[in-house]
Amino acid sequence: MDEYLSEKEQIEKLRNWWSDNGSWVIAGIVLGVALLVGWNAWQSYVIRRAEDASALYTQLSGLIEKGELVAAERDQALDIGQRLKANYAATPYDEQGALALAGLNVDAGFLDEAAAELEYVIENSGDAELALVARLRLARVRLQQGRLDDADAALVTTDPGAFAARIAELRGDIAYARGDIGGARSAYQEALTQGDAGVVNRVYVQMKLDDLADPATPEPQEAAATDDSTS
Repeated sequence: MDEYLSEKEQIEKLRNWWSDNGSWVIAGIVLGVALLVGWNAWQSYVIRRAEDASALYTQLSGLIEKGELVAAERDQALDIGQRLKANYAATPYDEQGALALAGLNVDAGFLDEAAAELEYVIENSGDAELALVARLRLARVRLQQGRLDDADAALVTTDPGAFAARIAELRGDIAYARGDIGGARSAYQEALTQGDAGVVNRVYVQMKLDDLADPATPEPQEAAATDDSTS
């Protein structure tokens, strides 16, 4: 009898516990199933989104590989680039697309448009190395435009990493464009010091350095001033 009452009491306790907690148990199960379904749906969405972005980028690459584009093809390439930015931001494809469009615009002579694409990569990329690539290309575009202050500004970075030698070489080009022979010489020497084979073209950088005036030779303006003072 005591054993029977003990079992009855246990059943009653279970009923009471279920009455108090059953709704929470059911809610937990439902939530767990919902999370699992939601996670699977999210994974499917991410994969599908990446596939769609990849398909668009493949179209863009195919157009650019053709070389010179007619107006309609260029417009198509620009449209794809805008769609990548609008619908597939924070994926590798919108940034790679922007770099590709920058090259397309440079080839066509649209340097401001190229700069805008490169600035987009610098501002939005989560890939530090990709952002540095964009900085180097932007500096070259600004140098080509004669906007030397903007070219210098594009190279400002707290961590140049493996690109230090390339940045130094480009700073030398900018200094040379300013007529700052001493600054160019220092920058080229820095590029040779920091650059390993394959990082910069050491032979080409050395040629740039050799083409500069001998440091013992006065610059043209200095020489003229010396002649005036002695005459």
